[in-house]
Amino acid sequence: MSPNTKLRVLDHDRVEERNLANQPYLKHQVGKPKVAALAENVFRISGQRLDGQQKTLTRGNATRWMQDCDLVVDCFDNHEARLALQMACRQSKTPCIHLGLAPDYGEVVWDEHYRVPPDSPGDPCGKPLSRTLALFAIVLFDDIWRAYMQSGTRRNLCFTSGDLKVSCLVLR
Repeated sequence: MSPNTKLRVLDHDRVEERNLANQPYLKHQVGKPKVAALAENVFRISGQRLDGQQKTLTRGNATRWMQDCDLVVDCFDNHEARLALQMACRQSKTPCIHLGLAPDYGEVVWDEHYRVPPDSPGDPCGKPLSRTLALFAIVLFDDIWRAYMQSGTRRNLCFTSGDLKVSCLVLR
């Protein structure tokens, strides 16, 4: 990614102690807006600047926030924000990839094949394998995003925790 690439991140949440186990934040960032903390971390790692906006995405403002976007990556954790984003992307014909996690399931899906799920009870990030599943979803996203950027290919992937099998190595 070029340093001239513009990255915009919208989130209304603040970093909480429970986020430290499965999201890319540090202990001293607890209480900060997630977009500010993420901007610090991305800049520290890559020198890339983020346009971090501490906003709630709604049907009323999604189109405005989508302006000038070449690609949208949806990582929202609620039905309303995902639906607002999907509607805005479809209206503007902006490509969108959705990443989602449930307690034992993850998916990386292009918008034309995506159905916005209802809100589910509980927090999938509080489950024992949540960090592993989140990292796995990011790896899959990276593979899908790179294929799209190189050849225009759009692949969709999903996985369950049951797919991540560990077997004993038998040595002779």
